[in-house]
Amino acid sequence: MAKDTAIMLHDLAFGAAEVEENAVAGIMQHDFLRVGEGMMAGEVLEVVRRSTLEDALCSMVFVSGADGAYRGLLRLSTLLRAEPGQAIRDLVERPELRVSPETDREQAARLLQRLDLSMLPVVADSGRIVGVLRVEDAMDVLEEEASEDVYWKAGVGDLTHRREVVRSEKLTSGGIGYPVKVRMAFLMVTLVGGLMVGGVIDYFEGVLEAIVALAIFIPLVMDMGGNVGTQSTTIFARGLALGHIDLKRFFRVHMMRELKVGLVMGAVLATIGGLVAWAWQGAPNDIPMLGVVVGVSLMFSITTACLLGFLLPYVLLKLGVDHAPGADPFITTIKDFSGLAVYFLTAAWLLGISG
Repeated sequence: MAKDTAIMLHDLAFGAAEVEENAVAGIMQHDFLRVGEGMMAGEVLEVVRRSTLEDALCSMVFVSGADGAYRGLLRLSTLLRAEPGQAIRDLVERPELRVSPETDREQAARLLQRLDLSMLPVVADSGRIVGVLRVEDAMDVLEEEASEDVYWKAGVGDLTHRREVVRSEKLTSGGIGYPVKVRMAFLMVTLVGGLMVGGVIDYFEGVLEAIVALAIFIPLVMDMGGNVGTQSTTIFARGLALGHIDLKRFFRVHMMRELKVGLVMGAVLATIGGLVAWAWQGAPNDIPMLGVVVGVSLMFSITTACLLGFLLPYVLLKLGVDHAPGADPFITTIKDFSGLAVYFLTAAWLLGISG
């Protein structure tokens, strides 16, 4: 039995100098249970019992052929249910699930995350298993990569990463000069945007004077778009950090999906808002088309905010600007300006009012 069993495989381990820095070989465990495919279930269980490895490493046994090539894996639960005299070559499973020592560690970690396994075998080009990737190590990699991806996708490297850490410390502690300067720079966009929105309202003053009820729904159109835009930027940031957003497929996949989301939400909320506007102010004041005006404006504002919530952070990342404090002011300005313009233009057209 001893000749078919290999518990420690340090002689086959890949050194850090032989693989790329981010390869799975750098984080794989070299201690694991390996048995020959000619053994019986009872013999393998005895190997598990005698093992001095930690419990997590004993939850799975890896099987090799007489030539040393990897054949597959055995779960401890499978061994416990098997008859002692049953050949393990009949119990081995999932021989195709493997990675090479040179596989990118994040790719390997994401593969293991999708599987119902506690470990993933690392198999060399020779066909021999040289290590295992544990689920604990995989989760550490994904957490680390999520943080690193935020900086990399923002167009910053390790040096800038360190600089961002310093910036974060300056924003949350110390004197108030730095945080005031950084945040005011983006809030100036909102200030200018607010003045522009005021200009839109002033331009359509005649429309408001003709139908005062239009003023009641201005906060609805502005606030609904603002909330939707904030939702989208938050979803974008989290998806980017967790690796669920692929910037290479951003327009083809993610923007199209967000457009569909915006259209569906816009249609539902526009219908509800339009009916309320008609019942509340339209019908009592003999302005039946008021509901349509509010509905169309909500549809436009919500759909636009959804798209901007994804598009503007993407643009800021490509420009190397932190999208966290910068996206919302731009979204607010563009959405409020365009949303109110559509609101008043639609009102002037459908209600027959000249500005």
